Amino acid sequence: MGSWPFVGRDGELDTIRACLGPGGARGGGAEGGGTQGGGARGGSAKGIVICGEAGIGKTRLAREMLALAETLGCHTEWVAATASLAAIPFAAVAGLLPAGQVPDGEGLPVLAAAAARVREHGRDRRVVVGVDDAHLLDTGSAALIGHLAAQHLAFVVATCRAGEPVPDTITALWKDGQAPWLDLGTLPASAVDRLVDHTLDGDVDGVTRRRLRDLAAGNPLALRELLSAAVAGQALHRRHGVWHLAGHFRPRGAVQQLLADRLRPLGARTPLVLELLACGEPLPLALLERLVDAAAIEEAEAHGLAVSERAGERVQLRLAHPLYGEVLRAGLPAGRARQLWWRLAGALLETPLRRRDDLLRAALWQVEGGAVARADIVRTGARQAVDRADLALAERLARAAGQAEPCVEADALLARVLEYRGRSAEAAAVLREQPPAGDELPAWALVRAETLYWGSGDAPAAERALDLVRGLPGEDLAEGIRTWILLFDGRCAAVLEVTERLLAARSASAQSAIWATAAATAAAGFLGRAADAAAYHRRGQHLAEERRTELPWGVVELSIARSLAHLAMGELDAAWTVADEGYRQVLSGQSPMMSAGHVGLRGLVEHAQGRPDSAGRSLREAVSALDGRDTFRLTHLFLAGLAAATALGGAGDGARGWMERADATGNDANRLFAPWTVLAGAWTLAAEGRLTDATHTAAYAADLARGLGLPTVEASARYDVLRLGGNGECRRLDELDGVLRTPFSGALAAAAGGLRHGDGQVLSAAADSLVRLGQQLLAAEVATGAVRAYRQAGLAARAAMAAERAAALRAGCEGAVTPLLNHENVTAVLTRREREVALLAVHHSSRVIAERLGLSVATVNNNLARVYGKLGVGNRARLAALLDAVPPGDAP
Repeated sequence: MGSWPFVGRDGELDTIRACLGPGGARGGGAEGGGTQGGGARGGSAKGIVICGEAGIGKTRLAREMLALAETLGCHTEWVAATASLAAIPFAAVAGLLPAGQVPDGEGLPVLAAAAARVREHGRDRRVVVGVDDAHLLDTGSAALIGHLAAQHLAFVVATCRAGEPVPDTITALWKDGQAPWLDLGTLPASAVDRLVDHTLDGDVDGVTRRRLRDLAAGNPLALRELLSAAVAGQALHRRHGVWHLAGHFRPRGAVQQLLADRLRPLGARTPLVLELLACGEPLPLALLERLVDAAAIEEAEAHGLAVSERAGERVQLRLAHPLYGEVLRAGLPAGRARQLWWRLAGALLETPLRRRDDLLRAALWQVEGGAVARADIVRTGARQAVDRADLALAERLARAAGQAEPCVEADALLARVLEYRGRSAEAAAVLREQPPAGDELPAWALVRAETLYWGSGDAPAAERALDLVRGLPGEDLAEGIRTWILLFDGRCAAVLEVTERLLAARSASAQSAIWATAAATAAAGFLGRAADAAAYHRRGQHLAEERRTELPWGVVELSIARSLAHLAMGELDAAWTVADEGYRQVLSGQSPMMSAGHVGLRGLVEHAQGRPDSAGRSLREAVSALDGRDTFRLTHLFLAGLAAATALGGAGDGARGWMERADATGNDANRLFAPWTVLAGAWTLAAEGRLTDATHTAAYAADLARGLGLPTVEASARYDVLRLGGNGECRRLDELDGVLRTPFSGALAAAAGGLRHGDGQVLSAAADSLVRLGQQLLAAEVATGAVRAYRQAGLAARAAMAAERAAALRAGCEGAVTPLLNHENVTAVLTRREREVALLAVHHSSRVIAERLGLSVATVNNNLARVYGKLGVGNRARLAALLDAVPPGDAP
């Protein structure tokens, strides 16, 4: 993997530098570390002792210190102590002796010889000696190092492993105040991220990044071995252009050595403690004491392999490092592992199971143990796994519960999980087609509705299934699901009607109310009703916060709905902030796999802002994260977003590839997003140079939005028609603004009028409004149009000021390519068809252009001749130079 950069230790290095230099020692240290005995000043400091666990970076920090000392003109020496050298007197410090002198075990002559040699080196400069693993020094070597420091012959930078006895001469350095003792802590998360990015070329999905942080726990050696093993074993691989760590990864090889040395001195019963913790950590102390001796638990803690912590009223134990559990589980034979899990399950099932996590753990441990004694608990555990978005675990538990106790409830649960995983055909096969009678009907009907809608887009059939629950227990849940089906089917006004009825019913459960308020938040945004969107969100958020432990997905769904509402209303800064904050909160919480919706929405917003590179990163991560858990069939939307972002970056071929993948994933569900996906197709056509087709496609998207009753989306699409070179949309944009009266609709209507009439002042004001909304790309386009308008009006000074502003706005757009940004001044004299031909002619022959546009070669050449005449150029090469592009060598 090559050499890693030195990161995350600037504060510690400053501490050491202060001890070495004339400024004196500073106490305290940096993030993750601290100093003790910091009374030594620069002139009197004799060294520093760096202490930390194995692999934490002590050696690297000491070597960086010596490299720094060399830049300051110091002479440096390096001493590496090892267990094998410890049996030979002075072997570790042989390099400090004069050439040819062999230690003979006589202490004073060796000390004198080494001191003389070091004194010679230090005649006109300072000597710095690094001593690695000082706890392994033999007595003589330790005495020499102590002597050099005590006599100010050398500044000693010594490292030692935490928990190991250190020779008295080294300990005396800091006990006597001659050198600070620096406890080296773990690397901060930001430093771990930098090392991951240095190792992996490309983007890393957020869940993988979180998992690598958790596994390495700030230990750089552990991280290095993890990455090496995972890449070599292909558990860490690229998916959709994003690095992803497979869930089944278990570290082996060199990383196991981090634990092996710690296990050797343990008693016979202590490994059982570690194995149980590996299978079930963290474990309540009371539960663990049912299975093992208290003395064995104490020994595990004493050796630094396990730590206890208080969680509420419970004391619980976990392994001291996350990798210990991974290594132990990887080394357990299957039979032994089943036995351990079954023992844990049996012990937990004997308790009252009062804590929420108790049920999920009791479910998992039964299944891992190979015997299900309580199928009802396993079903509950599967539901909780669904709530945490761990659908792979939910499927395992649901299948096990159904095998142990077949029933309609078990079938419905498994079908629900399969549907949430995007496997509709399997879900339909599991769920019986005819409704059952009695108490089993509600569970069947709810899952049947979800399967019918998200599996095949059959909204009427899904609603008929929900109608079966009217008047029965679970009716509120059916209405909550109905709001989501109505939302994704594009019937936003109906969402608000159902939500109001549901919220008015006193019997509505928290779950159904959260579903409904989330759907209503998004629906109100698509209708342009900002105040209603905010009100629904506040109401749902309050309830979701109260029930966060019970319903962890509630806050996530409401956050996504709020971001979606902002996006629909064109409020991009607000939409991005909500999506990004939600993404970070989810990744840092218990259910990082819920991150796909947030990061996908963030990508859509970044595309709208004119940041194609950022959008591509976010959307690729979203598509990767949805693999196997695309509950609401959002992959189609995000793939279309990737096509649009790629097109915005100017890569027509790449955009077409993403668009074809999007087309292959869609079904009749999610009509709400249909106008957006059609618009992505329009911009893909534009990137291919097919502006006429792009304009017609954008107009179709606008008509589609109008038919669905989505005025905010229609307004955006109508304006996109103008951006792509069409006309005749201004009146409709004015009508939509009259209905919506949102800041975005007003800005679009004003910008459209300014572009139509060439009014620089109106365009400049519209650009101001768009900037306030975070619409950087549209503002850059409008500002560019204002430059042309001022120039045509002969207002040179205003044009110059507008040009500066337009350039600043374009600079924030990550190289975005649109008709209104690219070559607008040069090609303003051309008709739409002439501009279309001109842009294509830079890269393609007349024959290729004719095929793309459905024209004859003669028509293409006639248009090209008019372009040459209007622009004053005589061939493709000059046209390319004028348009800042280079034609391919095969163009005639």
